[in-house]
Amino acid sequence: MMNFLILFAILFVFVQFEFCLRLGRVFNRETPIALSERVLARALEIIFALLRSYRGFRLEVDDRVGDACPPRFVLVANHQSLADIPVLGFVFKPRRLRFVAKKELGDGVPLVSLILRMQGHALIRRHGDPGQALKAITRFARRCAREGTNPVIFPEGTRSRSGELMEFHSGGFRRIHAEGALPILVVALDGGHRISTVRSILANLKGVRYRVRIAAVLPPPGTKAEIVGALAQSRAIIDAAIAEMRAEPAAAF
Repeated sequence: MMNFLILFAILFVFVQFEFCLRLGRVFNRETPIALSERVLARALEIIFALLRSYRGFRLEVDDRVGDACPPRFVLVANHQSLADIPVLGFVFKPRRLRFVAKKELGDGVPLVSLILRMQGHALIRRHGDPGQALKAITRFARRCAREGTNPVIFPEGTRSRSGELMEFHSGGFRRIHAEGALPILVVALDGGHRISTVRSILANLKGVRYRVRIAAVLPPPGTKAEIVGALAQSRAIIDAAIAEMRAEPAAAF
């Protein structure tokens, strides 16, 4: 019952802030993108405060990069949960992340769908024409370069609901780098697989330990072989980070 109530509270926050964003587009002089970033940041602050306060949700961030984080990058992460996008958006608030996400998220999700459309995230059909998907990613990469934002890609292509790392696919990653090589920020996520779906959120939300390790920065790859090698290296770093995190004792809370 408590999990249902907290989900209802989160939904209410999303609905309330979508209304504020739509109203702000009419009366606010900020650009739509700047307004959307400010509204989303505030909404995420409230949501994660609710999770920490009421259900013992623990978001733990281990930054192994620090000041070595470049001003622009491609963020590569594994994918376990519906919550991965808001978690990364919350952790990297000042960095203006833009995601490659499934097209279904572009409609029907309060605030989230509006934000994804307004900010120019790449919305890809999971079971569509691969050629069209790559063209969409090309447009996305060009927009990120033009606006100075940071593209995020989940090379597994779908959520790992078991939490085990799956194969990394290079197509979207290569297409982003074809529009201009960027340093690669490697991020490992763990714990999200316990709340990978709405049903599992209802069952497992209490006490979730959601861990984010900002693990490494890799130099911009140049050739096709370097791009493929950098993706393989990213996967190896994430795999090792997840194994290390799971071997650590739980932090005091």
